[in-house]
Amino acid sequence: MGMLEAQADRVGRGETVEFRPTGGSMTPLVHSRQKVRVAPADPALVEVGDIVLARVAGTVHLHLVSAVDAPRRRVQISNNHGRVNGWTGHDRVLGICVAVEDVPRPGAAAKVRRTPVRPAALATARLDLLPLLPEHADEMSTVLADPALHAFTGGAPLSREALRARYERLAAGSPDPAVVWANWVLRLRGPGRLVGTVQATIVPDDGLAELAWVVGVPWQGNGFASEAARAPAAWLEGLQVGRLVAHVHPDHAASAAVARACGLRPTGHRRDGEVRWQSPGVRAGAHA
Repeated sequence: MGMLEAQADRVGRGETVEFRPTGGSMTPLVHSRQKVRVAPADPALVEVGDIVLARVAGTVHLHLVSAVDAPRRRVQISNNHGRVNGWTGHDRVLGICVAVEDVPRPGAAAKVRRTPVRPAALATARLDLLPLLPEHADEMSTVLADPALHAFTGGAPLSREALRARYERLAAGSPDPAVVWANWVLRLRGPGRLVGTVQATIVPDDGLAELAWVVGVPWQGNGFASEAARAPAAWLEGLQVGRLVAHVHPDHAASAAVARACGLRPTGHRRDGEVRWQSPGVRAGAHA
């Protein structure tokens, strides 16, 4: 197997790779033996002038996109000196060159194929965090039945049927492809019963997530909310989502304590009367 074939296999498995191709077909964009970084590509986003790792007629090339035929889901591949390799389908456009000798290629990062983000089961000292499912609504309707839970947020407890409909929407995922909804129910280990929920609304391209949490009234005051909220915060770091925000009512001291336990700090920014808390380094106007 040749070097480009080996790199194509790795990129096809979702890896971002670095290697030093040889030859002069891409000079001066890429000189022989210069280091390139190639990430999995979203073929529908590549444009003329992008450098891609693509298979054409059975041969792998690190060459230019010289034409795009969007209706037929194919692109034309050429070297940088006018030689056309041919047309190839989106399914054979494997990677996009995002940097040469660590210098980013303009616009390439926005064309990287994003791996779908799905909430994983998490565990803390006392809790199991389980990805939320519609069938959790039956038990959670009892957990969330106390009107005191709405003292700072408004509204009223949902019926079992309404809560199931809400959980069906949440489990289906965000309709906005740029946003990921990650929701968990909190199961108290030992008794095995549900005691609350925690949520992360994630914007992967911004490396940003907004946290929210709720614990049923009978289980409040035991530190469960802080324990639960810290688990997704740590999980998000592994997804390169290191910027966290939360919105807390200014009079809700218990929720402010949870935000502080997650490393967030209050700002002067408010949304619908709630104070924005955020991790260090997040711009006050950044969205979640």
